[in-house]
Amino acid sequence: MNKGLFLFLLLLLGSLAHAQYGGQWIFGERLNFVNGGRVMTETGEKKNNGFMFKVAPSLGYFVRNGLAVGVGVGYEYMKDVNGHQNTFEVTPFVRYDFGGGQVRPFLLAESAFGWGKSNMKKGNDGRHYLWTPALKPGIWIRFTDNLAAEATVMSLRYEHAKLTDLKTDEALVRNRWKFRWLDISFGFNLLFNF
Repeated sequence: MNKGLFLFLLLLLGSLAHAQYGGQWIFGERLNFVNGGRVMTETGEKKNNGFMFKVAPSLGYFVRNGLAVGVGVGYEYMKDVNGHQNTFEVTPFVRYDFGGGQVRPFLLAESAFGWGKSNMKKGNDGRHYLWTPALKPGIWIRFTDNLAAEATVMSLRYEHAKLTDLKTDEALVRNRWKFRWLDISFGFNLLFNF
């Protein structure tokens, strides 16, 4: 199925759903998987360059129609030819939906605080602390009164990372802005009232 037809079907399904947003709770789940592909070594051997897997449940509340606030927690596992890394995150967020109806573009503002450890095959193991505030535009599609899907398509983020070598206790601090055209993630949400 081509991407245009898939997007059209999602928009059509979303336009058939009925929704009331203000005062509802959202329980969401995001799963991300990124394959790093393969690299060619100097000897002509192909090596797997690794992958990244992330799971991030969240809980939010629509304080009014189109404005949601909440917090997410996440776990990320990354593996490549040098070793693997585990990262845990806590991410408060604010999301504003534009327009009305069951299909809404939105802007997500979040600020992730993370920490973790790296286990290296060669060299020293390390620990890291991260702070990454980000802006992410996306689309929200409500299928039923209690089920919705969302996708973000790009991001502008500031990354502050402190990396510490566990053997030498040397620290490296990295600060940078990063814009990604194809920072795509998908999630599903359950909506409910108390």
